[in-house]
Amino acid sequence: MKRNMVIKVLLVISSAFLVILFTALYAFRSQGLEEAKQRAYMISELVRDTLTSYMIMGVMDRRDEFLGRIKEIKGVEEIRVVRGRAVVEQFGAGSKFEMPRDEIEKAVLESGKPMEVLDESLRSVKYRIVIPYKAEPIKGINCLECHKAKPGETLGAISLTMDLSHIKEKSLHIFLLTTTVFLLAFLGIFFFFNSFITKVSNFIKEIELTMRSASEGNFKTEIKTDLGYETRSLKESIEKSFYNLQNTLTSIEEKVRTMIGYGVIKTGNVLSDTSKIVDELLNIYKFKRVIEKDKSKKEVYERLREVLEDYMSLENFSIYEVDQNKNKISPVYVKGAKYWCNEVIFENAEECRAERTGMDVDSREFPCVCPNFIDNDVCKQGKMHYYCIPVYVGGMVGNVVQIVYEPEMEPFINLIIPYIKGYLNEASPVLEARTYMDMLREQSLRDQLTGLYNRRFLDETIDKIAAQIKRRGTTLGILMVDIDYFKEVNDTYGHDMGDKVLKEIAKVLVKSVREADLVIRFGGEEFLVLLMDVQSGKSVEIAEKIRKAVESHTIESFGVVLRKTVSVGVSEFPVDSDKIWQCIKYADVALYKAKEMGRNRVVRFKPEFWTENNY
Repeated sequence: MKRNMVIKVLLVISSAFLVILFTALYAFRSQGLEEAKQRAYMISELVRDTLTSYMIMGVMDRRDEFLGRIKEIKGVEEIRVVRGRAVVEQFGAGSKFEMPRDEIEKAVLESGKPMEVLDESLRSVKYRIVIPYKAEPIKGINCLECHKAKPGETLGAISLTMDLSHIKEKSLHIFLLTTTVFLLAFLGIFFFFNSFITKVSNFIKEIELTMRSASEGNFKTEIKTDLGYETRSLKESIEKSFYNLQNTLTSIEEKVRTMIGYGVIKTGNVLSDTSKIVDELLNIYKFKRVIEKDKSKKEVYERLREVLEDYMSLENFSIYEVDQNKNKISPVYVKGAKYWCNEVIFENAEECRAERTGMDVDSREFPCVCPNFIDNDVCKQGKMHYYCIPVYVGGMVGNVVQIVYEPEMEPFINLIIPYIKGYLNEASPVLEARTYMDMLREQSLRDQLTGLYNRRFLDETIDKIAAQIKRRGTTLGILMVDIDYFKEVNDTYGHDMGDKVLKEIAKVLVKSVREADLVIRFGGEEFLVLLMDVQSGKSVEIAEKIRKAVESHTIESFGVVLRKTVSVGVSEFPVDSDKIWQCIKYADVALYKAKEMGRNRVVRFKPEFWTENNY
């Protein structure tokens, strides 16, 4: 930078000097030529007037002497009097020196206008001027009295050549003297300016280094060069500004840590760290505003997935949901593999270390600390790491977020983990609220005694189930189950025993069907079993299986041992009707046929059972 600055300044000074020098030389030359021209005109007029006077006085023989004296004037190289046509006709051609020598003299005699020529070479400068004199009164002398010519006719011309080389020599001397003075001044300025520029350059470099360090979060000043009061004032202003900025950023960081409840990893660049924190806090705030308006946990989980997968570009991670009542874990979303944990944790939540301890699980702290990671051999070889974060919902671990990454991703993972926790902290109360809502809704759809779905659940879901069956082109088996002689149990053993029977029968029904099937307490001692996507005609076999299971089941309570039987009515949708509620009615009709036929039996609905026009 210093070199470029010095070169630029020197070029400016040199250019200015050359412009001034050549302008001065040009002005000196122009002035010299102008003075020479005026002098030539004066000499020419003097010659003309003197020769005219000689002619009148009759002493023309003194002309050559006079012209000789004119030649002695400094700068006059040659002077000649050239005769015009009128003079030649009257007095003759004269000597050969009085005849026109070249085209310039002929042109002047012809036009009657003066002409001048400047002849410059490296060594000399010649200035020639040819001035006509005409037949007209001059200073009281009438030329027409002596010359036979027309008024205004050109009588002749004065051809004067002057040597102006001395002007050129003087210009050269001035040029050399000026150049010498300039070079001496230039050297002095150069040494002074070079010393000053060196200090300025060092000062600018120190400011540049300081600003570059500040952009990287280091606010220590590196300015040592002193150029005077102005630079000291500038240095003090920068130091004061950096000190205040450092304190402000530190204060922001401390307040953010207090607000979010955890610290963030520092990169050493306070400026970028603070900017990153503020940006992420803004993103987390926006995330919170969005999920607060989501209706279900499913939507909240989708937002978390978008953050982890789309925003943070994680390639391997899992989101798990913990059911504390059932002590089970279920995967909400898994990316990068089918599962990143052994399936044992799905049946027993205690097998998940993060859920059991309620603390972060980092495989780097102790190699493969969790025995249920999907591939501990790879983990032990250091080819894969994992980090599990428990999410508290309602005072208990409600979710676990698991991040799986390769060793080269470690710096990035260290950087984003605090921000992931920020998102999870904001999601936690929302998930808690949605969980409570789901629990309340679940309770409203469950029978409090048996734990089965209730009639309200059937009313809300049966149309959707029927639509799905039609869309898939499958069959829905409908079993209406009624406990035989249930009233006698209440009358003989009391309602507590009756409740016990209902619970036990409900358990048998649930165990006798698949998880995909639905068992609903339809009312009193009646149960409705919906067999999803059952093979047409198989519903009767399953109903018979249920009947036998109930018949063989022993119920013990309060020292009483009972065996109960059930009657089952069977219909199939859309085999028996394309209207779902009509099929349910058909199953109920078949149930009453089973009771009429002696109970403890399965009856498949037949069209002849239905005698009414519509249900």
